[in-house]
Amino acid sequence: MATSRVCLFCTNPAGNKEHAWPRWLISSVGADPESPTEYWNTVTAPPKRWHGPEFTTRKVCQPCNNGWMSGLEGAVRATMGSLVNDISIRLDEEQQRLLAQWATKTAMVIEGAKQAKNNFYSAEQRSAFRTTLVPPEETAVWLGRCAQSNLLHGEARKLHVSNQRATNPLEDGCATTFVTGRLVMQVLSVKRKPDAPRGGLSLKIRAGPWESKLVQVWPVEKQRVNWPPPHNFSDLDGGLRDLRRRFAVGVSSE
Repeated sequence: MATSRVCLFCTNPAGNKEHAWPRWLISSVGADPESPTEYWNTVTAPPKRWHGPEFTTRKVCQPCNNGWMSGLEGAVRATMGSLVNDISIRLDEEQQRLLAQWATKTAMVIEGAKQAKNNFYSAEQRSAFRTTLVPPEETAVWLGRCAQSNLLHGEARKLHVSNQRATNPLEDGCATTFVTGRLVMQVLSVKRKPDAPRGGLSLKIRAGPWESKLVQVWPVEKQRVNWPPPHNFSDLDGGLRDLRRRFAVGVSSE
């Protein structure tokens, strides 16, 4: 007998249509209808792709969609709207948290909207996020500025550990990059092996001017951060492409 699809974030039956890109954001950006959202499960095969900004999934339930998810959209809209529309702003700790929460929620929706097997974010992580709105352990979120104003797309890349030696504490990772008008967001989550010791991690990162183009909003480290950063990203010079591939070379321990 067929089983009903379960919500990404709880145990309720799924089926309620959820927009990965909220309507207010689509209206604000006025995105190209061909602007894609992509999920790369491997670098050796084409990604799963959704064309246009009306990217929806039925893998959430009505209580989640109309409850905490709607509440998060309402709470972040004013701050995020300023960044999308290129208004310089100093982000306090609460604003940083809200932006990180929205980015994490959207990353989980995009990653979970693909086939049911081989998900990166576990059901336990998504459920914990629903109840606490705290991003999973080993997660970081950065913001940048895009030189163009009409882009609206996302790309999630499943990372593959490039060093499988027993001493490597890393097991898997997922990097999700969003471009929404003038705002760029990137979410990185990694997983340790179950028996790996705690402590610092070393990530293999593609070289780039990240310090001058990104500001970190999660974990929150500063009471206030300035947006935008000193330098911009652009599709015209390959900067956004390089950002999307920043962690695509794999993760490893030094």
